[in-house]
Amino acid sequence: MLETCVTMEPGYYEFEDHAFFEIDDPVFILGREFNAKQDLEEIKHFIRSRLWFTYRKNFMPIGGTGPVSDQGWGCMLRCGQMLLAQSLIVRHLGREWIWDRDHKERVYWNILRLFQDKKSCMYSLHQIAQMGVSERKEVGEWFGPNTAAQVLKKLAIYDEWSRLAVHVAMDNLVIEQDVKLLCKSQPRPRRRTDSEHLEGATASAAAPPTIPEGCCSAASINSDLSPAPSTASTDAPSAAPTETPSNNWRPLLLIVPLRLGLTEMNMCYLKAIKEYFALPHCVGIIGGRPNHALYFLGVVGDELLYLDPHECQPAVDLDEDESDDSSYHCPFLLHMPFDRVDPSLALGFLCMNESEFDELASRLRTTLLKSSNPPLFELVDARPKSWPKFVPYLGEDDPTARIKEFTVVGDAQFDSEEEFELLQ
Repeated sequence: MLETCVTMEPGYYEFEDHAFFEIDDPVFILGREFNAKQDLEEIKHFIRSRLWFTYRKNFMPIGGTGPVSDQGWGCMLRCGQMLLAQSLIVRHLGREWIWDRDHKERVYWNILRLFQDKKSCMYSLHQIAQMGVSERKEVGEWFGPNTAAQVLKKLAIYDEWSRLAVHVAMDNLVIEQDVKLLCKSQPRPRRRTDSEHLEGATASAAAPPTIPEGCCSAASINSDLSPAPSTASTDAPSAAPTETPSNNWRPLLLIVPLRLGLTEMNMCYLKAIKEYFALPHCVGIIGGRPNHALYFLGVVGDELLYLDPHECQPAVDLDEDESDDSSYHCPFLLHMPFDRVDPSLALGFLCMNESEFDELASRLRTTLLKSSNPPLFELVDARPKSWPKFVPYLGEDDPTARIKEFTVVGDAQFDSEEEFELLQ
């Protein structure tokens, strides 16, 4: 039985209004189009197939002596996990993948175990919370969308199985030249010993996470994988990863933090958000309301579909035989009006290879960035000559790792914790 946490707003069922889908508008979910009236069951099944990460309780203390639950503070961390998990599902299983309760694919199980609440797991809450110290966030402190994106960028360096290149586009600007340089650069992660593990919130902010050899590390599952199914798509990047990414190009997870209004969402961006969810490269949005993070994965009319991490469930040990993974799949179909969304959010895009990134850039220029005035963000070929050279983040052992990826040129009296660009 799910336990409603203290920060939960009215119960899930108040938002699960299936009559809402009795409209003629198309439904776009993570790059797929559905008919609202005819495809309701398919919509529910597709959404339930996404990995759903919520508050958990009774896991091993973070840092050995820290919190044993993230209830009340971990919602944005969980949303970051959901965005990254969707990226890994697409990366390893394909865009059309559907969860089968009775048949657990080995690759799916390996992905899920990377996120379980153990310090040895690559993308666990423990690793994200402790890596947040490098972004000046203490364990137990609430993250914003940009902080979550920066932490995912640092953790992904250690994932030698997926080899994702995570680029966080700051200052409302995506620079194609920078993205390609990052994807063609090889990371230099440092595997630390257990004795070097971060033992608490007071650990060094520059310290990388521990990824011990074991069942939860990506390296340990690299040689024990079954091939992903092939389900090709005709109008999108390949529905399944039938082509191994080139050694010269790491699959790209592009995260674009934005602020689409001052204190409330500017409705002029609704059309652009609809175009975003229609893109096959879309892997979702992390955002929500102030101090109430949500993972948005679709749109119908002027309503956004989302997964909500604000349910506190017992921790599950996925290393045990016959582990039950049903609590990682949401049984609810939730939606909220676009104008209720907090303007601070971050968009995610996944490109498996360079040709997919070129296709994304083309579609951004021809559709999405022309759908609002001003556009959601800017896309340029190269850096202005007056800007400092871009230095890709390649790991904590990289001597240039602490070089900033952007230059602050604004008025020093204005401080923005999330470093968002305000769009007028």
